[in-house]
Amino acid sequence: MTGSPLIMRIVRSAGALFLGAIVGTAASLYHSILFPWGLIVVLLIIALAVAGVRTLFGERSPIIWTSVGLVGALMLLAGVDGNGSVLIIADTAGLVLLAGAALLVVGAIAWPRFPSRATP
Repeated sequence: MTGSPLIMRIVRSAGALFLGAIVGTAASLYHSILFPWGLIVVLLIIALAVAGVRTLFGERSPIIWTSVGLVGALMLLAGVDGNGSVLIIADTAGLVLLAGAALLVVGAIAWPRFPSRATP
């Protein structure tokens, strides 16, 4: 049984969106724990997630969906609710998280795909 390419593309895109949302939610929850080290670990996890998706899949659509999920979760959790509380506070840790995640996502989307070289 082989799935159609359209079905596989939809499943791949949904999985990438879900992965981005999970990583973005975890990043927003744990970025300020033990301030410099928690932020470094969270940015490394974001870098590993986007690099893994970009390396694993040949086309750009999975990394775009991962980026949408990740940045969407960060935007949603950085917003202010009715009580005035936020998960990502506008301090050094929060701003570095948002800027670092944006740079990592843009870098992963823009990274070129190098063709493999033939070996003699």
